[in-house]
Amino acid sequence: MSKRSEYFSQIETLLLKQSSDEIEQLLLVNSNLPGPRANLEFAYAFADHFLNDFNTYSWNLLQRFLNIELDSDPHNKSTEFLPVCALVALGSFYTKTESPIQKQIVCLLWEFANNSNWRLREAVAMAFQRIEEQDFGVIHSLFNTRIKDASLLEMRAIIAALAHPPILKHEPNTVFCLEVSEIVLNKVVSLGVNQRKTEEFRVLRKGLEYAVSVFVAPLPVQGFAFLAKWAKANDPDIKKILRSNLGKSRLTKKYEEQVEEVLCLLK
Repeated sequence: MSKRSEYFSQIETLLLKQSSDEIEQLLLVNSNLPGPRANLEFAYAFADHFLNDFNTYSWNLLQRFLNIELDSDPHNKSTEFLPVCALVALGSFYTKTESPIQKQIVCLLWEFANNSNWRLREAVAMAFQRIEEQDFGVIHSLFNTRIKDASLLEMRAIIAALAHPPILKHEPNTVFCLEVSEIVLNKVVSLGVNQRKTEEFRVLRKGLEYAVSVFVAPLPVQGFAFLAKWAKANDPDIKKILRSNLGKSRLTKKYEEQVEEVLCLLK
């Protein structure tokens, strides 16, 4: 039995009992926090339960975890793991539930995308990835509606969610990712000096510094044309974003010549 299957079985026993306090303790004990890396396999196993099992108890349980008051300095504490698990689980059953609940889920995900806690922001991206794995059309609609008016952290959540190789096996999905990247880079160019000094911008830029290469790799012709176009932009942050992506092994190992061509444009 794999570790994830073992976790799934432990969680299932308590969910069947509807023992919320025991489930909470199980998550806390297995969180791996405090520590450098939360137990994401356990979070995934928890979220797996909500792919096919949605009921009032399940919804209330996730609400309980999302409403837990974290300390003023919650980073790297086990209590962070409860809303992390709940957020990933929201992505699991989004396509399984009714429209009113779906609207609540989307509102919650955008709210937490703007959270100052980086683990919660990562969990939002993972929740969106769970939705896109089930129905990319839903994500296309959600992101297309939001992207132009999104906050910097919401843009980062969108970019991070789309940088998910399983969904990039289908060309139309990857084309959409490049279209979203175009909108986000145009946003970057429009920002003033003071906006670029914010933590929100730093987080968005860091996301862009790897995600664009994830989109380019499966669609090299369009992808490198995209990079070449933006290499001509006279913007220091755009140049930094492009150089970072051009240094990723997913591009340098397979597309050395194309990488060098774009790097020449950046000089």
